[in-house]
Amino acid sequence: MKKNNKINKLVTVIIICVIFGVVMGVQLNTMVVGDFTLSHKNEIEAQELIELKKTTESMKTKIIDFKSRVEELESERADESIPLKKLKLTVDEYKLAAGYTSVYGPGIIIVLESNIGTNIAEVIEGKRYLINLINELKVFGAEVISINNYRIVGRTEITLAGNHINVNGISIAQPYIIQAIGDQESLKQYVEHGTILFELMELDGITFNIKFSDDIKISPLAKEKPLEFLKAAEG
Repeated sequence: MKKNNKINKLVTVIIICVIFGVVMGVQLNTMVVGDFTLSHKNEIEAQELIELKKTTESMKTKIIDFKSRVEELESERADESIPLKKLKLTVDEYKLAAGYTSVYGPGIIIVLESNIGTNIAEVIEGKRYLINLINELKVFGAEVISINNYRIVGRTEITLAGNHINVNGISIAQPYIIQAIGDQESLKQYVEHGTILFELMELDGITFNIKFSDDIKISPLAKEKPLEFLKAAEG
């Protein structure tokens, strides 16, 4: 009987020890797992925070770069670069020389018409009065010339078509108004001492009225033949 009691007590102690061991093991395991989970979570959050800081710094750098680029572009637009300014000046000079830009300045205005009310187109063209007048004006400092508000350039044609004169294929009628912008002093010398053209025209029944102005405006070229066969030569 005593032996059985001892065995029962021993079994009870073993069971209690086993139960206590299991409980302690579970509690310890829970603490370890809990600590590990918390530590791992903190590491992940810390890494995410580091990555977020890196992204923020990168965005700040890009914003600064973009701002700097915008300021640079604004500066270029407000104050164009020297090469661009030179290019624009060159383009403007070519457009001016080609007759594609309105111009104004000091010069001379010459009006030709008949003194007897007849058509003088045939005389004007037959004796090349307009052509000679334009060439002489150029020699004496005229830089830009127009006839009846049609711009005269290097390729301009002045021809007789029936009983009227054509300028670049456009019909004009008397009075013929020639405007020339240029050196007024030189143009005055031309009128006073440089030609007998006006005397010859007067003998043919053509009157002329000449005046000088400080504010002559000449419009751009209205019409010109297109270049169909011309090509730039290499070299």
